[in-house]
Amino acid sequence: MLANERQQQIMARLLAQESASVAELSEAFGVSSVTIRNDLNQLADQGRVMRIHGGARIANGRTRQEYSFATRQGINAIRKERIGKVAATLINPMDSILLDASTTAAAVAQALKQTPILSEVTVVTTGLWTALELLEVPNVSTILAGGYVRSTTGSVTGSIATQVLQSLNIQKAFLGAWGLNLEEGLTDTHLLEVGLKKAVIERAQQVIAIVDGSKFGRLGLASFAAIDQISCLITDDSAPEEMLCALRRAGVDVYVAKDEQQ
Repeated sequence: MLANERQQQIMARLLAQESASVAELSEAFGVSSVTIRNDLNQLADQGRVMRIHGGARIANGRTRQEYSFATRQGINAIRKERIGKVAATLINPMDSILLDASTTAAAVAQALKQTPILSEVTVVTTGLWTALELLEVPNVSTILAGGYVRSTTGSVTGSIATQVLQSLNIQKAFLGAWGLNLEEGLTDTHLLEVGLKKAVIERAQQVIAIVDGSKFGRLGLASFAAIDQISCLITDDSAPEEMLCALRRAGVDVYVAKDEQQ
């Protein structure tokens, strides 16, 4: 693993759990404590983390918010870009869709910029960063749900957001997830996010999961969609084939985004 990739994954771990020790990170990434210390020192020099005794913690304030999304966005970025492009092909003129606050949903928004034939599309989103991506997309009307804003993700959750979503008719909901497995379906780590996504699923005609291969087999704190609630799955070619076959057998339409150069 290259140093830059390892540092991105260190940031992702710190964003998820606030802090980590050198020993913990050394074991997790299979490298020496000296290597981890060098990584943490570089991240600290960039203002992305704060060194503490024996480890590091994530930086605070706005820097934390911006790096939180940017770091997650950078993990498996090429896979997410491919998924976003495939997802954009499923959106038709006059559609009303939902994009959640996931970085993969932001990749869908980015792909919409390259789809000029779309017109009169309404996008409902629960993500501040996703909404910002859509500012530059012509012929797209954007509705940002109101409510409680999570500082670490820029997602909008809570009862106000739920009430807004329950008043809308959504044709296609594009949802990211912390994890996907055959027993628990789509899962997430934050209960407010889980509750909001359940409300979305109640109002959506189609539930389209947008998850890269790293999410397969992972299990979050709580489930928000069983396999039989998923209409379609868009993933990349790193996803395990045996799970894709099982999903197809369960009636899920599976799209695999591949490297365009292959």
